[in-house]
Amino acid sequence: MLINIRITLVFCLVVFFQMGMIRASEKLPVPFKILPQPQNIELLKGTGLESGKLQNLILKGGLKPPVMGEILSHLTIGKSAEKGSLSLVLDTAFSAFPSEEGYVLTITGGKAEIISRGEAGLFYGCQSLEQLLEDARDFQKPVPSCKITDFPALSYRAVHFDVKHHLDHMNYYYESIDRLARYKINAVVFEFEDKLRYQRQPLVGAPQSISIDEMAALTRYARERHIEITPLVQGLGHATFILKHQEYEGLRELSWNTWAFCPLHEGTYQVLFDLYRDAIEATPGSKYLHIGGDEIGNIGLCPRCKPMADKEGMLSLSLYWLKRVCEFAKENNRIPIFWDDMPLKHGGVYESTYSDEVTKSEADKAWEKGIPKLDALLSDFPKNCVYMRWNYSIAMQPGNIHALDWYKSRGLKAMIATATNPGGGMMFAADERDKGSASAGIITIKSFIQLAAERKIDGALCTAWDDASPHMENYWRGFIASAEYCWFPEGRTLEEYDNAWLQREFGVTMTDYVGFNRQLYTGSDLWYEAFFRNGNLLSDENVLQSMMRVEHWLPVLEGQEKKQFDYTTKLIELPDPKSPGSWSIKYKDRLDRSLIEMNNYKALSTRLVELYNSSKRKRYYWELSMALYDFQMTSPRLLLALNRCDTADKVKRNEGIEKVHLAMEDFNRVWEKLKQVYGKTRFISYPTNYIPDRYFHLASQREDLSWMIQPEEMYHAMIEKWLQNQ
Repeated sequence: MLINIRITLVFCLVVFFQMGMIRASEKLPVPFKILPQPQNIELLKGTGLESGKLQNLILKGGLKPPVMGEILSHLTIGKSAEKGSLSLVLDTAFSAFPSEEGYVLTITGGKAEIISRGEAGLFYGCQSLEQLLEDARDFQKPVPSCKITDFPALSYRAVHFDVKHHLDHMNYYYESIDRLARYKINAVVFEFEDKLRYQRQPLVGAPQSISIDEMAALTRYARERHIEITPLVQGLGHATFILKHQEYEGLRELSWNTWAFCPLHEGTYQVLFDLYRDAIEATPGSKYLHIGGDEIGNIGLCPRCKPMADKEGMLSLSLYWLKRVCEFAKENNRIPIFWDDMPLKHGGVYESTYSDEVTKSEADKAWEKGIPKLDALLSDFPKNCVYMRWNYSIAMQPGNIHALDWYKSRGLKAMIATATNPGGGMMFAADERDKGSASAGIITIKSFIQLAAERKIDGALCTAWDDASPHMENYWRGFIASAEYCWFPEGRTLEEYDNAWLQREFGVTMTDYVGFNRQLYTGSDLWYEAFFRNGNLLSDENVLQSMMRVEHWLPVLEGQEKKQFDYTTKLIELPDPKSPGSWSIKYKDRLDRSLIEMNNYKALSTRLVELYNSSKRKRYYWELSMALYDFQMTSPRLLLALNRCDTADKVKRNEGIEKVHLAMEDFNRVWEKLKQVYGKTRFISYPTNYIPDRYFHLASQREDLSWMIQPEEMYHAMIEKWLQNQ
């Protein structure tokens, strides 16, 4: 597969060579790095550009001054392109490449020039120049004389803001737009759920939600930086944020189940279209409307829908909803984007797109049977819709490739969606690069984007799901990786990317970041498991407490609720004084892992402090990392303290009990610190009048951050009782 990608890109380069457009790319000398990596760099003879020497901005082609970064924003408007000047040339006839996002940046003789067909290209050229000048300042070296010819491989380069279970402060969203623009991201899919203050259906908006005017202002701010905000309002399924309200009970597919709308109830469309209208007003001028549509496991069951589902099939029922909402989008001058899993599921091919257990032969057979089913209803697939093929693995499953090819061959526009945190946790993310199909982390982002480029898919979204509501900072390494590979899929290796990311984001260097991250994640992995008998905090059996059964992947059982149970039965027992040593034997594995974590604590925490102190920018990332690391270390500390109590020696047991008290006190201190750090950029609790939206997502189970520590709360209560008997 990689051979095919290289052949495609080499062919493109050969064409450019024949046209005299570019020559073989060279590398910028150390320490200069541009992220995303430019398509072509040509080092020139002569002097380059020293830090602080640019003073004047020359505008040509009827251009208005673009939004500039910290360094370039200090330039004053000049008249002649002399030494110390930056010339921006807007030339609509410029034909070096077809994209208006492309640019040519030339630095020589103490001045710089950027030429582009479009304002976006000039803006992106300025971002590249800003990064070079940043390095010149940070490392006290002049920017070398060079010519950079650059353009994106994919035209739609989006990231995902999911505020399902939290809301960040508005200033953080503004800062995020600036940060994304720096890396040439040009779209944000903003999944509102109940965090938009809907006017036409005011019941849906949460008490502290963003007003339509506030979101419109953010949209305009983003557009000035060549970023479009695409609103996402979930439609048929994932509708608990709407259907939790009793006023909408009549629109539910099943009266007791809040997951899905009835697709044949006209009231469904009255509500959805009202929400869409508000979302459109909140994002003025945007091109797309994301309508959701994924993971709908319980329709075709009510008296309206069952006859159609039985007669025409579930695929027809799903497409009925899709056609209705796509018609609405067209009438309102938006192009709808749709998660594509349900048509593939009803066509019998979905498992082949994600399961690594489905062989190529099995996938081929599934598609041989599935294609006639899909083709039979091809006329019902809206042509004005973008089908977003989501896959959060390395995405090389044969069925996934079949799906992309089917869309292409049937004239349906497709985009892809990767994920910056496919594991779904809220601590440090896994980054496994050498496990084949089981690999995780930024390798999956790179892999799927490369596949998209090979298949000539022109858009990609890097999702950031809020199921366990990680802090937004945990997503940025993946966001920026998607920017890197959407721009130049065959660019840097993953190790080279890490180095560029560290330098661009923080102004620091590290020889083995992936190894450092792996050590941090190992501690996170232990924290998830620490107090559970089986599984971990993210396991369904441990997450799902007493709540309505709305899991879309389970059979529907009318009226079925999760039974009340003693949650402490999920947690490990405490040492038994009557059987000293048995607890330590039973939990030897996690105690051994805890000891390793504690032995690594000083070195890792010191390294985090060093990174914080040495960073020239974005220090908050390391502040959060330090708080998360200290927090996850509370579990091994408590386990090892309990281990010291598991003895017949009274003196040692009393020493252990004292360690247990200290560990619990330390937990309270560290937890308060974590809340304080989180609170700098996000609201850490809902208002008291917020109506809970309870379902299987971990972060839906409390209205403040304490959903993270429910096991600790209960385990500490168990310990308090246990201590009374010691």
